[in-house]
Amino acid sequence: MRTNSRLMLTAILIVLLLLSLIACDREIQQELQDKQDDSQSLLRDFELPLPLFAANSAWNQKATGAEDLPKSDDQILTLYRVLLGDSSSLHPSGIGMENPFQFMFVNFDDYSIPVYKASKRKQKVLIRDYEGNQWWPSSKFPGDHKEGGPVKVPAPDGKVRPAGPRGIDADGHLVLYDPDSFMEYDFWQATTILSGPKSRGGGFRGNKILEAGAVDFFDLRRLGVNRKKHSSGRATGVPLLAGLVLPEDVEGGAIEHALACAIPGLRNLSDDPNEPLSSDYFYPATTTETDFLNTGKDALAAGQRIRLKKKIVDDQGDPVDEDELAPITRIFLKALRAYGAYMVDNAGGFILYAEDIHTADLNLSDEEVQILIGRPDEKLPGGKCKWQIVMEALNRDLEQVPLAYGSWEEGQDPAAATVKISNFEVVEPALEP
Repeated sequence: MRTNSRLMLTAILIVLLLLSLIACDREIQQELQDKQDDSQSLLRDFELPLPLFAANSAWNQKATGAEDLPKSDDQILTLYRVLLGDSSSLHPSGIGMENPFQFMFVNFDDYSIPVYKASKRKQKVLIRDYEGNQWWPSSKFPGDHKEGGPVKVPAPDGKVRPAGPRGIDADGHLVLYDPDSFMEYDFWQATTILSGPKSRGGGFRGNKILEAGAVDFFDLRRLGVNRKKHSSGRATGVPLLAGLVLPEDVEGGAIEHALACAIPGLRNLSDDPNEPLSSDYFYPATTTETDFLNTGKDALAAGQRIRLKKKIVDDQGDPVDEDELAPITRIFLKALRAYGAYMVDNAGGFILYAEDIHTADLNLSDEEVQILIGRPDEKLPGGKCKWQIVMEALNRDLEQVPLAYGSWEEGQDPAAATVKISNFEVVEPALEP
């Protein structure tokens, strides 16, 4: 009997070992497939109709005639200190800048916005984030509402990939666009692959959107504004396409709309952050961040608008010769002067947004790209698509344009930093039609 028991136990252990090896092999095969998929193109083959949103929307209102706010200098100083590492008014404890970096950076890969075409088919999407928490669907969706959904939305027309990085630390943003109805469907923390009952997070390709932490929709012919006190794919309630730099902008030679900006901690002065004060968000935002916030009275609020000044300086206080910047950078800076940028989200730096590299298709010749990046005589680097080359050139140049120049050196207390010359000003909010 003992011999039989030992044989049975040995057989069970062998079976368990084989099952473990099979599971491990599947994981390896999945990782290899993911890497192979990531090298395949998801570039969109349709155009977005510029200008996005109505002519009188906030996103198309010029900022050139807007007056500076009385508290502009104080608000720029507060942001300047945060970008240098001051986290004294940021909540929860531990958020803020790991390293001082007060320059703009345009996200065009991780933490950006991919855009895909919607199909005529419908699908049901559960409202559940990457941590497994269920959320209430937007009241804009018809029918019965219950925590966790589902909601019925168009299915994607092919494979989609929520924005990376891979894993549950991603925002997992994703847009489905229906060219026939001019509707954009926005997703936050979209899931395309499950491991058992759990989401694998952003950065993975799939044929369906199974879950999302938030789902919303907007008509591109209208104002691009949500209902009061409603969030969307962004915490502040704005559309994901709003303020996004697109290949269509660059191909046309001008960015003729406002930009979307995110910073470490938007203002929320409420005793209960989940019930923000109406003074802590401005049109076109319809609410504000409730998880990662700044409790300083001079912090920038959701929906506030910043504008680049006519004359700008580098981080040594010397004037920037804009003629020396690449044409793509001059296009970008011109938009920041003409239209400004709205505060739309929380981020780990001074962030603006361009379409995700996985879907952005820049239809320019090599020669046109060489001119655009300011290197007409240099061959384009291999292994990179044109959108990546252009966005990397833009980000290199933006390291010459800080938020401000002040009397601070690395190692000093950032909370004591002062501003001598600011490159930006906070201006009047957009006019609400």
